[in-house]
Amino acid sequence: MYRMKAMKALLVVTMLLVLVAAPAAAQDAVEVTFMRFFGECADEFGETTDLSEAYGECGIIQTLANSFNATQDEIHVNTVVVDWPGVTELNANLAAGTPPDIMVLHGRRIPNYASRGLLTPLGDVLAGAGIDASDLTDSARGFVEYNGELYGIPLDLHGHLWHINVGLWEQAGLTNDDGSPDIPYGMDEFMSHAETFKEATGLPFLGMWTNGLSRNWMALVYQQEGGTVEAEDGMPDINTEAGLNALNFLIMLRDEGHITDNVDYPSSEEIFLNGENGGHINGTWVVNFYDNQVADPEGALKNYYVHNFPTVYDQPAAWAGSHAWIIPQGDDPDPAKLEATLTFLNYLNDNNIEWARTGHSAVNTSVVNSDVYNEYPHRQEYAEFVPSAVIPPRENWSTAFESVMDEELSAAMIGEKSPEQALADAQTRLEDFALFE
Repeated sequence: MYRMKAMKALLVVTMLLVLVAAPAAAQDAVEVTFMRFFGECADEFGETTDLSEAYGECGIIQTLANSFNATQDEIHVNTVVVDWPGVTELNANLAAGTPPDIMVLHGRRIPNYASRGLLTPLGDVLAGAGIDASDLTDSARGFVEYNGELYGIPLDLHGHLWHINVGLWEQAGLTNDDGSPDIPYGMDEFMSHAETFKEATGLPFLGMWTNGLSRNWMALVYQQEGGTVEAEDGMPDINTEAGLNALNFLIMLRDEGHITDNVDYPSSEEIFLNGENGGHINGTWVVNFYDNQVADPEGALKNYYVHNFPTVYDQPAAWAGSHAWIIPQGDDPDPAKLEATLTFLNYLNDNNIEWARTGHSAVNTSVVNSDVYNEYPHRQEYAEFVPSAVIPPRENWSTAFESVMDEELSAAMIGEKSPEQALADAQTRLEDFALFE
């Protein structure tokens, strides 16, 4: 009996010693809930803290959170992975009164939440957290401003690029003396290249995915003198001559066999990576991933080049978006929670150059002008993307723009509607959305 009592006493003492020995900071750490998309990669990067070992969107964002936690005793970031684009989960948590402390959100959606007082204004607190908002590029800053106030910090400026299989272009005789692709400029050159490529290879010149049609169409609209999707009063301006020109151009490419269309995103990407078309319209977010595919000895893509979105009208223009950090803690956040969240936000902003390795454009002027950034693979090939970037309107109806336009443009592309009817219907639907809001 005495031995049992002694053992119990020893166990109690041991447990007390463990509790005393445990760092107080670890017990009292402020929990910061970090909600993001970009996929789940805990199996590969769940324990990685060395940013040099991370690659791709998911790998880099996961490792950023890991490395921050590894340097902290008083703050712990708890990552919650949600499906792209995250708005369903954000809305559900806002309705339940349990919003995340920080979240990645597409910048074009910020007005919808900021206008309802759901986001914490950051203009007065960033400097105290060590974040220099004046270092943000103008194009990226535009995504996080609403009514003159900052409601986030941009993570990147991203958009559509032209991903090119140089080996197939060489087969078609469309390369320069240095081996680079001979990039066409203007409608006549573009169509001449498309015809030459098709005759030489029997393959389509270009690939695109159905749910990206609105972005490609929008770029083509803005390439035309005076082209726009927003009227001066802030209402949608879709059913225009420039809009019809852009849609008819896409239909012509399909009718003449120059594009692979009416396929979803994974299928479109697979077609390009399998060497079944000459180029592929996709985002900045795949540059790092595609570059890694070239290193695969069994891959079909052997020589890869990236260029700005094709210019077929009067001036360069490319659809652009932004991932942004938002703090949905409302107008009167808990000071301790906000301070911890801003500490994490500062860390993310300080490491913006790591995120830029994905292929996205950096958002800090100091990073954009750095030698390291400009020496990233393919970066100089699409250096003109940022100057040509066109951001969606900063109006609430813009949140419905892509879904409505993708549906209507697809209907015209497959012949269910005339181009004129598709644009008229899109105009009506977006006007209804704008007026309802």
